[in-house]
Amino acid sequence: MRTFKRTLIVCQGSGQTKTRGAARLSLLLSATLVVAGVFSAGLRGAAPAPASSRHVLLISVDGLGGHLYTGAPPETRIPNLRRFMKEGSYAEGVIGVYPSVTYPSHTTLMTGRLPAEHGVYSNLSSRQAGKNPDDWFWFSSAIKVPTLWDEVRRAKLTSASVSWPATVGAPIDWNVPEIWDPKAGSAFDAQFVANYATPGLLEEALAALGPARPGENNDSLRTRMVAYLLKKYRPNLTVIHLDSLDHDQHESGPGSPTATATLEMMDRLIGELLAGVKDAGLEDSTDVLIVSDHGFLPVEREIRPNVLLAKAGLLETDEQGRLTGGKIATVANGGSFFIFWPEGQDLQKEVDSALLPLLDEGVIWGVLNRVALAEMGADPAAQMALEAPSGASFGGRAQGEVVAKRQGPGGTHGYLPFRKNLAAAFLAMGPHIRKGANLHRVPMTAIGPTILKALGIENPKFGTQAPLKDMFK
Repeated sequence: MRTFKRTLIVCQGSGQTKTRGAARLSLLLSATLVVAGVFSAGLRGAAPAPASSRHVLLISVDGLGGHLYTGAPPETRIPNLRRFMKEGSYAEGVIGVYPSVTYPSHTTLMTGRLPAEHGVYSNLSSRQAGKNPDDWFWFSSAIKVPTLWDEVRRAKLTSASVSWPATVGAPIDWNVPEIWDPKAGSAFDAQFVANYATPGLLEEALAALGPARPGENNDSLRTRMVAYLLKKYRPNLTVIHLDSLDHDQHESGPGSPTATATLEMMDRLIGELLAGVKDAGLEDSTDVLIVSDHGFLPVEREIRPNVLLAKAGLLETDEQGRLTGGKIATVANGGSFFIFWPEGQDLQKEVDSALLPLLDEGVIWGVLNRVALAEMGADPAAQMALEAPSGASFGGRAQGEVVAKRQGPGGTHGYLPFRKNLAAAFLAMGPHIRKGANLHRVPMTAIGPTILKALGIENPKFGTQAPLKDMFK
């Protein structure tokens, strides 16, 4: 019987995909939060932070590929991104992590280390079939190495975060983390988030901001919240995660009219954040950095390995086809599919046999064994990973067709980070940043140390790469 080879198999073609149940934090103004007297006591007794000579505003635009600003058509309305390229420094692309999905990427940005070291291995946190399948790596307790938050606090500086992944419980002075109730699906609300935020902060900010603007989405509200925090508390490090571009590329496909319109909206929000820095009186001391977690690829079909694995008895399902247990566990990351089984058990031949139809149908771009995964700095518990071909992504369903055609255009990521159009973004502008410096292609692990340097903090042991020194004056 033909079996999967034990080395990385790379087939012809270039494809990428991801399916992320969009973590869209619904910070809608709620009458249950805006209660008289909640804000009069103040936030943890906090006064505005002492003045410091260095500030950094870090803006993450989820799904912003480097090619979206380096190769944007002239008619695309992104004046702020173009201003960063002209008046600051930028990378043509950032080589990210594996899998190229949101949570491990954002944790690499905060630690300068790959997932195998920092401990946030994918978006989904469960490694047991059928157990808490909708939980994500929301909690900072999963991070095993020092973060920028730790370094900022150690330097006696201050920090603020709005909707940054894996920040619940992080040592951040003013923290509105990204988290939602998995039982509620996408119906997230501010009251739920407030349970995990810095006590009183979300209520205070929402009361100060007033009613939502007509048609305002979550990213717009997050932007206004950051402007409020900058002006009132003047944190040394402020970070914000904007995810509308990721969501709309998943739904409509990269390069679609919807995605282009959302890119232009992201540019406008960047402009609002720059105005917020100026309004806070921090323009002369703030370096503004724009980053992302990954690019995007279009998808037309979904591959469902769990259907085959369940038929082979390796996974167990209920009558509705939901996973309830099994000998193995799997995590679908869009462009990649990770497979786990306990150490000491030899299930390789059974898994190989179950998945052979995927090779026969030519719907596997490549296979990574444990050696290849270790070299990529990926999840050390994974026994193997599958790569999807161009135009395809992996899904976690265990019933229905093994390969299902998508009803309309869409997009995803999660593939090997060096595949075409998967490179992420990096741009910087500010009083300490060189003008017009093209950094070409840089590793994502260099960005955390670069942020630390921009804050004026020296720690050569932080991360695995040297800072991007060529961007500084």
